[in-house]
Amino acid sequence: MARLLPLAALVYRSRFLPRFLGVWLALGASAYIAALGLAGVLWPQYQSKVFTISQPAFFGEIALMLWLVIKRAKPQAVGAVAPSSAAA
Repeated sequence: MARLLPLAALVYRSRFLPRFLGVWLALGASAYIAALGLAGVLWPQYQSKVFTISQPAFFGEIALMLWLVIKRAKPQAVGAVAPSSAAA
C-alpha cells in the first residue's frame, strides 16, 4: 500500500511510461488507504461497500504490468550519440 505512492511518482515523472498510469497508481494507493485503512478501522460495516466502489482504482497495478509486458523496453543502440552532444 505505502509502496505504491513512490512507484506512482516514478511512473508519473518517467518519460518511458504514460502519465495516466502514474495517476492511476496514485488513485489506487489512495483507494487502498480508504478501503483497507480508514474504512476498516473507523467504519468496518462499510468496508465492503468502500472496497467495491474503489475497485477500479486497484486495476492500475494490472494496467502497469500489462503496459510493461505488451510495450516492452526498447534498449537504445550501443553506438547512439545523444543529440545534445553533437560536435559543432
